Amino acid sequence: MLIAYRKDYQKIAMGLLSLPPFKDYHRLKAAIDWSGESDQLIYLWQNETIGQFTGIVVVSVGQDYVLVRHLSFTPSDRAGKNVFALLAALQERYPQKRIMGTLTTQGVVTNWARDRYYRQGGDLNG
Repeated sequence: MLIAYRKDYQKIAMGLLSLPPFKDYHRLKAAIDWSGESDQLIYLWQNETIGQFTGIVVVSVGQDYVLVRHLSFTPSDRAGKNVFALLAALQERYPQKRIMGTLTTQGVVTNWARDRYYRQGGDLNG
């Protein structure tokens, strides 16, 4: 389940973002603080089975797009199905916008979009 970041979740968010590339505490804190002052938003992913936050996504929302800037999961929840479920929930939150990635996240976003296309009965070859 996708949950919007609140100040109450700061320690959880910092823990999830502490995985690379945010190893430096000051850079990590700046990223969280910056999200409150710009078009950048943070969402936490809650694993409904265990009731804990296991992932985080940092996005920038534009007029026609949602740019996935950073995506991170706990080691036990890094499976593709969890990543794809998070991206699908993000698409549901912004149904009229295209989900896009940065140089770092584009591979995951492309794989999710391709999987989604095939699940909807699409055929890239025809």
